[in-house]
This record gives sequence, C-alpha cells and structure tokens, in this order.
Amino acid sequence: MSESGVSRPAWGAELSSLEAAEIIERMGSLGLPPERGIEYVTVGLDRLLSVLERYYLEPMAQGERGSAFKLIKGSFGAGKTHFLTCLRNLAWGRGFLTANVELSLQGCSFGDLASVYQALVQNLVTPPAKASDYEGRRGLGTILRAWAYAIEDPGAQRQWLRNLKLATMANHNFRLVAAHFMQSLWAEDEESAEQDELWLLGGTVKRLKLGSLTLTESICERNGSSMLTSLVQLLRLCGYPGIVALFDEADRVAAGGRREKKKLVDNLRQFVDMCGSGRLPGLFWALAVPPEFISQVVVDYPALQQRLHSPLPFSAVCPQAPTIDVTDSSLPPRQFFYQLGERILAVASRAWDWQPQRERQLENLRFLVEEYLTLNFDAGQRRNFVKQWIAVLTNEHLHGEGTTDIEALCRQDEGLGGEEEEFADF
Repeated sequence: MSESGVSRPAWGAELSSLEAAEIIERMGSLGLPPERGIEYVTVGLDRLLSVLERYYLEPMAQGERGSAFKLIKGSFGAGKTHFLTCLRNLAWGRGFLTANVELSLQGCSFGDLASVYQALVQNLVTPPAKASDYEGRRGLGTILRAWAYAIEDPGAQRQWLRNLKLATMANHNFRLVAAHFMQSLWAEDEESAEQDELWLLGGTVKRLKLGSLTLTESICERNGSSMLTSLVQLLRLCGYPGIVALFDEADRVAAGGRREKKKLVDNLRQFVDMCGSGRLPGLFWALAVPPEFISQVVVDYPALQQRLHSPLPFSAVCPQAPTIDVTDSSLPPRQFFYQLGERILAVASRAWDWQPQRERQLENLRFLVEEYLTLNFDAGQRRNFVKQWIAVLTNEHLHGEGTTDIEALCRQDEGLGGEEEEFADF
C-alpha cells in the first residue's frame, strides 16, 4: 500500500486553514500529535496500520474473527501515541467504538480490573458523525441512551430484549441491569434509568432495585473480567462491531513496587489469554509501553514473556506477532524525517495562508535533518524534530525566509532528547 493509503482521512474533506493551524499549534508547542487531521502528518506507519486493518479490524467488523491483543512498543518520543491515534481513526472508519485510556499507579491501573472497566466505559467514543467533529458520543451511558431513543417501535424494542435474554453473556447481573436500563428508558422512567446507568458505569450501588429483584453486586476486582466481557457482548448486540481499546503510558506502572507489578502482569496475562481464546469477541486491545516495560517487568515473568515473544517481527508475513515496534518504520531515518518535514511544511502553509519559497524551505529542511541526526538526538526522538522544524518555519514566516540559524537552534536544544517527559509521546 502506498504511503498515502491508510493514513488519509476516511471521512473528512480537505484540511481547512483552522484545522491546519490547530495541528501546527499542538505539534509546535507540545510536540503532541493532533486530535484531528493526524493523517496529514503521518509518515512511515502505513505498512503496520494496513496489516492491522487487513488481518484484524476488517475481519472483526465482518464478524469473521474474535478478539486480539497487541503490545505497542516504543521509546519516549518514538510515536506510540501517534500510532494509537492513527489506529483509533482506522477503527472509527470501520464503525468501532474506541476508548483511549492513560494508565497510572494513582489513577487507572491495569492491576485493578475494576478501574480498567470504569475507565473504559467512561472513555468509550462512537465514530464522528462528520468531518468537523473531533469525536462522536462519549461514555457508555450516552451511547446506550442514544441507541435506545432511536428505537421507537414497541415491537422492535420487545424483540431486542428477547435477543438480549437469549444472547451469551458472561455476567448474568450485567444482563439483568442492561435489560432494565433499556426498559426504563423506553418507559421514560428516568429515576430507574439513572440508577441502572450508574451501575453499568461501575459506580457504587449498594442495593439496586430491578422490579421485584434486588442486586447487591457492583463492579469489583472479582467480577471485572466478566463485566468487561459482557460490555463487549452488549455493544455488539446493539449493532456495533466491537471496541478498540487503546491503553497508553504504562511506563509509569513499571516504576511501581513488586506487588503492583505482579498484579498488573497477572491481569495482563489473563487478557492476553482471553483475547487469544476468543472469549472477548469484538475486542481489539492495544497496550502502549516503553522498551523498559519489557526489559524490567515482563522479563521477570516467564509465562507472560513467552506469550509476548515472537520469532519474527510484526508484518504482513507475521501478523500474529503480539508486539508491534512503532520505531520499525518502512523508511530509513533520514527519509522519514524529510518526508515528515515536507508534510508539516504543507500544513503550515495552509495554516498561515503562506506561499513559501519551496526550494529554500526544503534546503532548510535538509540542513535540519542532517544536524538533527548527527548533532542532537537519537532518531527515535521524533517529538524534538517536530518542534524544531515548526520553530524554523514560524521564524521564516514571521521574520522572512532565510533568517533562521538552524545550527544554533539545534545546539541550543542539544541534550533534551534523553529526558523522560511527563506528557504523551508524539
């Protein structure tokens, strides 16, 4: 597939000047991938993304395969978050619900299945309805309400409830609450619906009244796995092909104590096995980690290490490989940075309604790439390159072309590439 294949917007029109300005602002100030329009600044990922689409998302959308787990590996600034954002957009193009979740020891920890479930349902998002939207509806309650309100025929409502009763569901109480929630919405009983919704979101409900039945079970570590499974089963029954769950920033988890690591690894092994066995049909689970997570955490747990090992790297030849290295670009570093710089130049020109002297700016780009690769940073530190190049273009636009001392700029930033920053990777 060509470099412009997978990475082009699936539902949008051409990039507007406002969207272009937002991309330049976000990337130039923080070095973060843009929320919208990421396809216009994506280079070198089409080979990996096309394999995921062909062997996973497309068959899952057609109901031809169950679930999958992939570990996304990359160092600081290597592009893990960028890759996950592109994967999210591919999933939206296939109609999947998505959820982007950041892991941490204090917040959502993979070692706590209850917090994983809560984070997942809170961050569930439907595909955008139009190109100008950043995302669709957010949150399980909002998604289910919108779906229920769209079914006005009483006969269709009764048929769906019958289908729910007959469907395979890992957690029986989840089935009961989901059915009662829908019935409450269709009966316009908002008080009952709100209690049901709180339970489905993983909130604390000590005693939940479902007509003559009273439930005392809520989401907890013991039932977290079955609740997650039931969630996917419910959403597929609502017509969605499934969920693409994107968990990021597990580097902070690697800094935890042995007890936290052991719990995390146990749960991770459980989910790898569940995805491999097809017990979570319609779930694509991606977990982004730095190399240290594998070398300092996974290495101490042979059972998980064996599961995540593959004799061949992830590719069209070996799409089964559980680990994807985002630094494994289809382009060599020099060509990668040059193509990325060209794309950023095109976006900046659109953002500022600027008609630069193209040859002069390409010469600036060539000079920056050479300086970057030989003087400043490791080739994996893409964020720094992006910020430097946008700084060059900003100066050229505001103060005149040919006025930027690129060598001085590179020397000023020398040594920043090894810092562990507190925000997401580009």
